[in-house]
Amino acid sequence: MKNTFTLFILTLLISACGSSQYTTKGGRNIDYSTMSTLADALRIQSGVQVMGSAHNTKISIRGVNTSKSSTSETFTASPTGGGPVQRQTKVLDDVEPLFMVDGTIVGNSYNQANRVVNVQDIVSIKVLKSYSETNAFGEQGKNGVIKITTRQGATVQAK
Repeated sequence: MKNTFTLFILTLLISACGSSQYTTKGGRNIDYSTMSTLADALRIQSGVQVMGSAHNTKISIRGVNTSKSSTSETFTASPTGGGPVQRQTKVLDDVEPLFMVDGTIVGNSYNQANRVVNVQDIVSIKVLKSYSETNAFGEQGKNGVIKITTRQGATVQAK
């Protein structure tokens, strides 16, 4: 009986202290510890659109002020060695959501949030987009809010 109880306690401790963090979303587990960037973690969130890469990453929440985009034309070198090739790119103008990390407002920029968050420490990501959810954040929350909870924030909230 004592060995069974000890095994039970050990199982609880191992599952609570495991290195990977899982969040259940729509019946599936999300393991953020296997992701290399915050953009990867946001790409799998329902309703979040990630455009670009590296320092040019832009985030928008579908259905929230996404009409403020414009199309610009860029020129790139032709792969065949001819003249420049023209292509159109979509630029998001001031449509990034407000990022909050562990209850602290980080700002309306993916780059700001990316500097603050270690993606392997993410416990959960919640996307707020309805007026009733974002109204408390005023003008900053007009494009939606992405609330990120990390291990440190989850520990503080649990106390």
